[in-house]
Amino acid sequence: MLAAFATLLGVGCIDRDAEEFRKSCPYELAYSGHYLRVPITITPHKIEYRIGDTIKISTVFTDSINDLGTGQVFKIENFPFQPFSLLYRFHNGLEWDAGFRVNSVRVDSIYQPKYNASSNYADQIRGRTLYEGGMYRFEIEVVLNEAGRYILLLTDVYQEFNASGAPELNAEADAITFEGKCPTLRYYICSMIEGEDNLELFENEMVHLDKVVYGDKLGSIHDRNSTGIYGVGSIGIEWSGMFAFEVTE
Repeated sequence: MLAAFATLLGVGCIDRDAEEFRKSCPYELAYSGHYLRVPITITPHKIEYRIGDTIKISTVFTDSINDLGTGQVFKIENFPFQPFSLLYRFHNGLEWDAGFRVNSVRVDSIYQPKYNASSNYADQIRGRTLYEGGMYRFEIEVVLNEAGRYILLLTDVYQEFNASGAPELNAEADAITFEGKCPTLRYYICSMIEGEDNLELFENEMVHLDKVVYGDKLGSIHDRNSTGIYGVGSIGIEWSGMFAFEVTE
């Protein structure tokens, strides 16, 4: 009888905890976090370019941000978005090098850009999104000098710190709050290409990145319960600003 009473008491505590959570977070959650949608625009948006063309990779959006986790739109001011971008160039089959290294890149100093060379991954460009007049903005321009099949990845340093097991490095971002925020939910930055990402036409290159470069860490958000061609990885390709294109002579 005493054991049964203890069990009921435990269930009661759990129910009260759940009720308190619903009071502070009265949303139907699609994902257990504030999943902030950051749009990535490619201009011009095509699958094929010619040598000498210039493409602009930009993220420009208002501070009324779509939260995929709660299905709400929240006004979030002064969030320290830190874009983190890589560009892979495939040539001679599945040989690859750093696309930012073999092409000409322009990033305005207002974004505090940093260029990091890498041998394990493509070279990295990092920066801070400018927040001004209720708008967030970050832009990269690439003059295409080399032919090849390219895959862009543009996510946020926030995601890298979480994946590296050092979430304490996100203290600045985690301190940001807004009206309607659930006090116990964490942030997740969902960098999403506006329009077609062309990835399904670059399956060989994507599988190579998954298996050889990222060690089976790529996965599809839309196919979370299936292995698909990538497996069930921790890097969601639809939320990592991935875009594929080809450059011809």
